[in-house]
Amino acid sequence: MKYKVPQLIPFVGEEELENLKHVIEKKWLTEGPFSQEFLQLIKEKTDSKYAVLANNGTLALFLALKALGIKEGDEVIVPNFTFIASATSIYFIGAKPVFVDVDKQTLNIDVTQIEKLITSKTKAIMPVHVYGQAADMDPIIAIAKKYHLKVIEDAAQGYGVYYKGKHTGTIGDVGTISFFADKTVTMGEGAVVLTNNEKIYETLKLLRNQGRPNSGTFIHPAFGMNFRLTDMQCAVGVAQLKKFELINQIKQRNFNLYLELLKNVKEISFVEIQDYTNFIPFRVNIIAQEKSKLIDYLENHGIQTRGFFYPLHRQPCFSYLDYKETDFPNSNYLYNNGLSLPIFPDLTKEQIELVCNTIINFYNK
Repeated sequence: MKYKVPQLIPFVGEEELENLKHVIEKKWLTEGPFSQEFLQLIKEKTDSKYAVLANNGTLALFLALKALGIKEGDEVIVPNFTFIASATSIYFIGAKPVFVDVDKQTLNIDVTQIEKLITSKTKAIMPVHVYGQAADMDPIIAIAKKYHLKVIEDAAQGYGVYYKGKHTGTIGDVGTISFFADKTVTMGEGAVVLTNNEKIYETLKLLRNQGRPNSGTFIHPAFGMNFRLTDMQCAVGVAQLKKFELINQIKQRNFNLYLELLKNVKEISFVEIQDYTNFIPFRVNIIAQEKSKLIDYLENHGIQTRGFFYPLHRQPCFSYLDYKETDFPNSNYLYNNGLSLPIFPDLTKEQIELVCNTIINFYNK
């Protein structure tokens, strides 16, 4: 089906093509000049002391967990409402993901539920900064210090998002940011792992590069694997990072247009933005009455839709954890009632008006 309004179109063009052309002309395809520039721009934006590249957000989390020494038999507390990679990265380390419900208003981890889940096997907490605003990190850090736990921030959707002036991914022991195609800035696939701890950084360098700190040598002081990127990806990433302010400006404008056009629709509500975080719209996320029927109506009118995350405790692959379907009421509520609308930068005013008018017509009927 050809949609009148698709869910996403990546915001790429001449700048990315020019950088890719440069890579081909110089014939340096593996990590090279653009990779170094990309990392430098990331460190400047996030104010992180150290950053390493990873193939994608999932493997970035795996690297972060491995660098912190999380191992088989350990437990890691993770929100139940998130993309599945947050939890599967824990599974593939050999540890047990322990799910915690989220706040129904912010969609982020419910910090009041964390402490009761801590056991003698708990080694870390993995807050996820969902849908463009930060989780409430101060109480998470306090709990981690109290119980001597590590904090891994999944900031896959958090580029440009700050918590009380600190960039997401730089507040805990280690953090990750994804640059998948639907992220605010993208290079198709790819991610970074951030830390302010030099020891963790040195471990990350070995893990991601075949157990050696630098390429070009056949002496391997440690065990590692290949988590490297290409300079072609980073060439696209550099162009994207330099366009971030424009991307953010357009997404904020689009979001405000949605707010204005849908302000009188009593059947929907927008996710609450907290005062401790800025907001970079990842999607236009709404809570909608009769969500399933609304989705069908939008799809039948050529508007591509996307629901909220399917709760992790209901995922078939995590059935071995023996959670009950009713164990996480807020995650269930959000899945049953949440809907994401498109907000990508190339979205036109007319397309946004079409989406909003279709929603209005649905409820009027």
